[in-house]
Amino acid sequence: MKTLIFISACFFSFACFGQTKLISYRSHSGSDANFRNAVEHNLFDIGASNFGLSVERVNKIDSVIMKGNNKIIVLRKTYDMIIGMRSQPQRVIYTRDTLTKANAADVFTANNMDDLKSGIRKVYTTAKLDSTLFIGFDKKFKQKKG
Repeated sequence: MKTLIFISACFFSFACFGQTKLISYRSHSGSDANFRNAVEHNLFDIGASNFGLSVERVNKIDSVIMKGNNKIIVLRKTYDMIIGMRSQPQRVIYTRDTLTKANAADVFTANNMDDLKSGIRKVYTTAKLDSTLFIGFDKKFKQKKG
């Protein structure tokens, strides 16, 4: 019985590899001071350790703000979600883009909210517009109606 347990323990120790980035870095002669530098500068892909879980990148547009007749500001966030788990997003990246008539003509020629959303979807093909706030477009669409 002892040999069966010993053989099972040996098998599971070889089959179940669970080395983290920190352990891997230290086992290959890395010092603590250099590890901090590697994490801060995202060297060796240390920040992307997900322990083998599938990660989905989500692009979401938070707000679209009208600034005058020739400038629209788009506030976006991109984050990684672990598929199949209800967890907090990892590595949230906030981005602020400025759209002009030169780089997004469809957005500026919109006559209603549906046209505006379709124009934004052409510029940001993978972004979600679920709970996007549109600020400053009421005046523009009222002027075109009247």
